[in-house]
Amino acid sequence: MSGILLKLYGLVCYVLGVASLVLFILFANNHIGMLLPEYASLGIDQANTAPMGSPLLVNLALILLFGLQHTVMARQSFKSHLTRLLPPKAERSTYVLMTAVVILAMVQYWQPMTSVIWQAEGETARTVITAAYYFGWAFCLAATYMLNHYHLFGLQQSFGKDDSATEKQLVTPMFYKLVRHPIQTGILIAMVATPDMTMGRAVLAGGMIIYILVGLYYEERDLIAEFGDTYRDYKARVGGLLPKIGK
Repeated sequence: MSGILLKLYGLVCYVLGVASLVLFILFANNHIGMLLPEYASLGIDQANTAPMGSPLLVNLALILLFGLQHTVMARQSFKSHLTRLLPPKAERSTYVLMTAVVILAMVQYWQPMTSVIWQAEGETARTVITAAYYFGWAFCLAATYMLNHYHLFGLQQSFGKDDSATEKQLVTPMFYKLVRHPIQTGILIAMVATPDMTMGRAVLAGGMIIYILVGLYYEERDLIAEFGDTYRDYKARVGGLLPKIGK
């Protein structure tokens, strides 16, 4: 893959990755129609496609697909196989591209389950909860910049040198001094903060929480293997998803 083609590939993957994330954020709170009325059917509680069998089974399959893609492609063993087929600089961009594809599939094929579990009454309560939803995503996004947003999304690798062989150091800026995984903390906040908790929204929230817990199990194992006692000490001092009180 030539340098120009690699840069173009990385840029396209980055744009698709960011666009799919924005789409998912709007989808999960039924807000796509607020910005794009013609696509109002792309909401978690809206019927976008013809019924595809059991809504619960379809939605669980979509969440499982998301979890498998994220977990498997993040493992070093998979990366080693992938970089035999692609340049190492393209590995992260490919991860971002496949994430975008899976998110688009979730948005397109999600089956509405509209039974209401809870619904906030009053404009103030609904506004506060909705603000908490977007705060969670803003917290998540800010955490990516505290590490290296463009590296996490593969753009830096495709435009720069391959640093896969460079010895890495554990860095813990800002939010990472409060919790070890602030990106996932932000997602958790967003998943539970909704003024209209339908059955479908609860399935999404529950599935994402399970994915986060399973994914972090493997990520923590990889981090200990990479950083050893440095990470063990960090883990002892700092909570995973919630701050340690009194620390």
